[in-house]
This record gives sequence, structure tokens and C-alpha cells, in this order.
Amino acid sequence: MRKSLSYKILLSVLGITSLYVFYNPVASAITYEGYTLNGKGAPITITDNKISINGQITDLAVYASVYGNHSQNSDANYNDVTINHSEILTVYGGFGLNANNNDVTLNNGSSAAYVVGGYSDSEKGETNGNTVIINKSTVKNVYGGYSYCGSANNNIVIIDNSVVDNYFSSAIIGGYVPRGKSATGNTVKIIGKSNIENARIYGGRSDIDNIDVITGNTLTLDGWSGLTKSVKNFNDINFDNINWQNGGTVLTITEGADNDLANTEINLNSIAGGSKIAVGDTMTLIESNKNVNLGIDKNKITVNNKFFAGVATEGTGTATVNDDGSVDFKVDTLKANSQIDLVAENRAVAAAFVNQGTDLIADSLDTISRDDNYGVKTFAAVHGNRSKYDVNSDIKINGWSTIVGVGNADKFDNGSEFSWGVFYENGSGNYRTFNEFNNEFFRGDGSLVYNGGGIAARYTNKNGVYTESSLRAGMLKSDMDNALRDGAGNYYGYESESAYYGAHIGIGKIISLSESSDLDVYGKFFHTYTEGDSFKVANDEFEFDSINSDRLRIGARITSNKENKFSTYYGLAYEYEFNGDADMTAQGLKAPTQSLQGSSVMAEVGFNYQPTPDSPWSFDLNMRGYTGERQGGSFNVQATYTF
Repeated sequence: MRKSLSYKILLSVLGITSLYVFYNPVASAITYEGYTLNGKGAPITITDNKISINGQITDLAVYASVYGNHSQNSDANYNDVTINHSEILTVYGGFGLNANNNDVTLNNGSSAAYVVGGYSDSEKGETNGNTVIINKSTVKNVYGGYSYCGSANNNIVIIDNSVVDNYFSSAIIGGYVPRGKSATGNTVKIIGKSNIENARIYGGRSDIDNIDVITGNTLTLDGWSGLTKSVKNFNDINFDNINWQNGGTVLTITEGADNDLANTEINLNSIAGGSKIAVGDTMTLIESNKNVNLGIDKNKITVNNKFFAGVATEGTGTATVNDDGSVDFKVDTLKANSQIDLVAENRAVAAAFVNQGTDLIADSLDTISRDDNYGVKTFAAVHGNRSKYDVNSDIKINGWSTIVGVGNADKFDNGSEFSWGVFYENGSGNYRTFNEFNNEFFRGDGSLVYNGGGIAARYTNKNGVYTESSLRAGMLKSDMDNALRDGAGNYYGYESESAYYGAHIGIGKIISLSESSDLDVYGKFFHTYTEGDSFKVANDEFEFDSINSDRLRIGARITSNKENKFSTYYGLAYEYEFNGDADMTAQGLKAPTQSLQGSSVMAEVGFNYQPTPDSPWSFDLNMRGYTGERQGGSFNVQATYTF
């Protein structure tokens, strides 16, 4: 390394990608040891067309310049530079005759004086399609593309929760062409809590008087509000995810000039989720705190027929251009976004799925009471079903439920029988949903899981009359992916968790038809209570009310071939749900009630197998079909062992 007024270290791979570090010789010499400069700091990783610096590379990094590719005689395209938690003087994605499609990202507390996506000082140099992202970092000046005499088109600059600041003035420029021919189609996006109060924002900029070369540029303010010195040369300003504050201001321009926005369209797209918004509220979108008129044309204010706030609310409003050139927006109407109906529907179906577990408990009582073996019994069952519930939008659910337990069956001297069991239960299900947002349809995927346990018992007298009951409790968890959208096109899911409690009572009579067949006539009442829950989606507050389900089932079952190893049974039942209402509010707005109330009819066929009359094993296979409020089918396999 030769000594001069500055040292230069060049690291290259395959001659394609280079890292240049310039510094003044004011401290000990920098050495290259493996992938670390000066033996301290995090590694520098260099691969084909990519540089990643992870941590401060040296105490002298404040004098360093990083280039994805640096060439005076060729192009510098398709390079990628990422700086993580490091302080750099300047960063260039590409520096060459042309510098197109380069990416530069500063992350996690990094800082730089100048960040440029693509740079060219050649006579006709192109710096197009570059992307610069400043994420939780600090910079002084940012350029998407810089071409002294050529073009800087279709570049993207994103300032995400970062600071753009200089002692005197900073600039955020989509495309800069000091003597160039075009700076068009560039995008600048300001996100979150970014501080740009000392910055000037340009969609495109030229040092010559030719406004025709600066067109089609867009500024998007996403969840941001605050001050900036000036905003110039944008065809569109989009307001996305406004953090609504009645009487507040989104964009305040402190050093603007007359007619800076004379050719700019103002578009209100969406209001942020979680915003407290009411009919009659007014907020200022743009204002200047100097005695200037920005020249905004009232005919260029775009407010869609409706606006969206988060995922839960939609409304309409009116934009007004005031005499001083400021723009106000007033909320005229508000209502719940119809897409949230799906969340309430999913809640109703989740409650119905938990209800199915009670059926499995009753089936287990049937099985452990069916044979003539007495004593300690263990039992296990697997229940699979595919069901559709007739809520406002039919939802099909595929699910599996299991129950395992231990109990006892006794026969008394008076001919009566008593059986009981304690059990653990589990169920899991999945389903698909289809929702609509702003006339666009999209698919979501949901899943359900419940875990619980309980106790069940049955008493049968010598005349064949029996009574039964059970108690159960557990937790129900549901989650959904891609359930909802917001006005910016983002997809959201959610998770919910609720406790459930259930009980059932039943009475029936077994009537002997012959030595090999009998008739079971029964009535059973099932109650399930599911607690409410609250959660947030895109900062909108969702609240589920508790659900009470009350079902009455009346049916009959004929069993034949009782004396054989294989016995068969056939049944028919009518069921009515008296309640099952799922109520929900989202951001204080009530969604339509989704109800499971209604009638269903069930038909069943089953087979029971016991190898020998005194075998401890008993197996049961049951298949059912449903129509009415609940539609679909299920099957159940159960095994019982008596000690």
C-alpha cells in the first residue's frame, strides 16, 4: 500500500464487485485481515455484485466511501450494498458510465452523509431503476439516481423511521439531473416516524429551466406526519395510513414557494388502523406555515367514493382547498367495512367445532356401556368430519377430534348399571375463506385447535331407562392468515384464544325388539359456553362477545345382530340450536350477528365388533350425514378395553 494524501484499499471478487475505502491518515494504518479491516468490527461480506457491512468496520469509517461497483469506463449495474449499524461517509450502489438497477440499504442505526443508488457523470449516462432504503438510520442527503447529463428515471427512495438532517439543508431526491434530459417516474416514500424537517424533497430535480423533463414523480406519505422544508416536482402525493387526529395536520411545508404544487394531484387513500375517527372530524392534509400559496388545484384533489381506515372502517369525506392553499379533509360518513363479517363468521364456526366434541363424549358413553363387560375400562376415539355451517357466508371446515380416557362400568344386584369415565379431548380443524375488499376477492386460510378434559357418566335401570351427563372445559385457539386487507393492500391475519365450558344431559330408553335387536329412543341437551376475547388487527381493536350454544337432539337408533361378533346399528335424529349467536365489534363498530341457530337432521350407520363375548376389546365404527343448518359428514372410530 503506497502512502499519499489518502490511502485506498480495494477488495474485489472476480473483478465484478469492489469495496473502496478512502480515509485520511490520521491514525494507525488499516490492514486487511481475512474479512475484517483493522482487526475490529463485524465482517465485511463480498459476493458477486453484493457487499454487506455488518457493524463498524474501523474507527476511521467516518471517512469511508463504499461502492457496489466503481468504474470510470464501464457500466455499474445490478449491484447490492447493505450497511448494518455502521457509520460511512458516502455509499454508492453503482458508479459508472451507466448505473442502473442498483440497490442500497442502510439498516439499524447506520449513518452516512450521502447515499446514492446510481451515479453517472458521463455525457449520456443513465441512472434508472435504482432503489435506496434508509431504515432506522440517519443520513444527510439521499439520491435515487444522479446523472449529470443523462437520465434519472424510475428510481425509488424509501425513508423508513429514519432521520434525514444536515446543519443547513438536506435533500431527498428521486432523480437528480443537473444538466440532464429527464427525471421521470421516480418515487419517494416517507414512512412512520421519520424526521425530515430539515430536508427538501424532490421527485426530480434539474439545475436548468426545463420543467418538461421532470414529470410523473410520486410522493407517498405512509403513516407519517410532520414538517419538511419543501416539496417540489411531484405529479402525485399519496396519503396512506393517515394517523388521524381531529384538527391535526399531516404535512406542513415550512419553506415552500408559491405554486410548488400547482401541477400536483393530492390523493387520500387510507387512514391508519386504530385511529379514533368520527363523522364531522376534519384534518388538514397539507399546509404551508409561510405566507405562500402552494398553488394546489381543487380539481386535482382525489378522494375515492369511499376511504378505508385500517381494516375495520370505511367512510366518505370531502376535501377542500382553502384560500391560503391548504387542503382540509372532512369525514362525512362512517360504517363498518363489510370484510370484517368474515371474522365473526369464523368465530361462529369455531364455536360449532367445539360443540362437536360433546358428540364424541356422548358416543364414548354409548360404547363403554354397550358390551356386557364390567370393570375398569380405557377408551379412545378418533372423529373426523367435513362440515359446512349455514352462517351468512357458508364456511366448510375439515376437522379431527380425539378423546382418550379411563373409567369403570358396574352392574348392580337390582339389574341397574352405572358407567363413568374421565377423559382428555383434543380437536384440530382447518378451513378456507374467501373475502372481498374494494371489489377484489382474496383467499384466506384458518385453523382451529382445542384442548380440554372432563368427566361423563351414565346410569341405566333394569327397565332400560338411562340418564347420562358430562362436564368439560378447555381452551379454544383460532388463527387466520390473509383474513383482511387495508387500503394500502396489506394482508393481515389474527389469533384468538378463549376458554370454553360445556355440559350435557340426556335421557333415553332401550326397548328390546327381539333377542338380537333393540331400539334406543333418546333426547339429549347440550350446552357450551365460549368466553369472549379481544385482539388487534392492523391496530384496529376487535372484541368477541361470549357465545352460548344450546342444542336439543331427539333421535332413535336400532341395533341388530347383537349376538354376533359384528352388530350393526342405524339411527336418525333431529337437532335444533336455540342460540349460537356470535357477536363482534371492530373499532367500536358492530358486525352483523352470525348465528348457528336452526335445525339439522342427522342420519347414521355404525358397526360394532367384539371378537368374543368375553373379549376385553370392543371396536366401533360410526358414519353420519348432516343436512340443514349443519351440512356434511363425519366418521368415528373408537376402541375400548376392559381390565
